[in-house]
Amino acid sequence: MATVDIVQRAKTVLYGHGIGEKPVILQCAANAGESVSGAIVTFDMTSSGEAAEATAGDVLSVFNAATASVAHVVYVLSVSSATITAVNGFLGSPVVADTLLDGALLEILPGGGVSEHTIYQGVETVFTSLLYPDIWERATYSITPQLDDFQVELNAAVEAIEDAWQVIGTTRHEVAFDMARDVHTSVSSTTVIAELFAFNSSSVFITTKNRITESSTLSEAMTQLIATGAAALAAGGTVHEATMESTGKDNQVRIQRSASRAIWQDFGTLRTALSEDLGKDLDWFEYDRG
Repeated sequence: MATVDIVQRAKTVLYGHGIGEKPVILQCAANAGESVSGAIVTFDMTSSGEAAEATAGDVLSVFNAATASVAHVVYVLSVSSATITAVNGFLGSPVVADTLLDGALLEILPGGGVSEHTIYQGVETVFTSLLYPDIWERATYSITPQLDDFQVELNAAVEAIEDAWQVIGTTRHEVAFDMARDVHTSVSSTTVIAELFAFNSSSVFITTKNRITESSTLSEAMTQLIATGAAALAAGGTVHEATMESTGKDNQVRIQRSASRAIWQDFGTLRTALSEDLGKDLDWFEYDRG
């Protein structure tokens, strides 16, 4: 499943937990006439009526951004006829340049709303920090050994080698191995290198533990897990939340933090279920609880 689909799934989790409301969606003109001057961008909507839906102070976020690089967010400064003037690259989002908003759909983020830029950041964090070592995928490789120094380059996702062997004649022989990560790129372009002490020049077969990445084949349950984790991060909560005093001023913040705790709990439940059960059903996934 593409990352954009995971982002949309995360938004359904957020809406379901009451983080804001489903936003109004506007459309930019087919030729939005983007003009950038310093931190300010102007662009055209399909009509003055469409533009009038936005007002100064609104935050607009590209809807269904195909990649993180086009998940633009702008802060509206003014609206004149069909033209919107806004702060470009709001909250560290990618900067709008010429043609990038042509025909784009924009969400008016309601109070407590979360931009797709923020969710994309959450998805990346889940992939890099919240899956491994609890959840990983198994991979196998056939490698031509190097008998001069025994060193071979491995895929960047490889975290550990489980087994290595050669078939000599009709007999399977275990091959001694070692592995290093984060080596200098002058040694390995992927920063992962293995030493396979092969008996001869025939292929060495290895089985590895690989980190799950955006290019991995994801099950429905895995997709839901990643989307839930991204939603929890996007909601701005932490694992250990302090109870906030009940005041009108803090009401929306309290709702958001309460929801983020609930989403974190959902994430933990899903991760535990996958680590214990899903690996039994899908032979390309393996789960290690340490």
